[in-house]
Amino acid sequence: MVDNQLTNLDVSKNIELISLSCSNNQLTGIDVSKNIVLKELFCDNNQLTNLDVSNNIALKWLDCSNNQLSATALNALFKTLHDNDSKVGKILLIGNNPGTAYCNKKIATDKGWIVKKAD
Repeated sequence: MVDNQLTNLDVSKNIELISLSCSNNQLTGIDVSKNIVLKELFCDNNQLTNLDVSNNIALKWLDCSNNQLSATALNALFKTLHDNDSKVGKILLIGNNPGTAYCNKKIATDKGWIVKKAD
């Protein structure tokens, strides 16, 4: 599902999905609330304005760079991240969003996430 011109993607019935790459599309939103075993989400280079991963307790890698996430949207996203209960840092890429420079990355780092502008 990478490098298409998708504007909508429904993965709600893919409840055992472990990795999702939907980069380089035209998605304005994506609902991953039913994908509770999701470990990796690559949704960079879209048009996302918000993202909620509160049900994705297994998530270890999230690339939401190059979207339309404001500082408020990024802070809201950080609040939905689960605490890092492992010894290995979880990675969050947020570069090239309108709110990257102004968001409160401490919300995510306090939960054990490593926040990067780019990889």
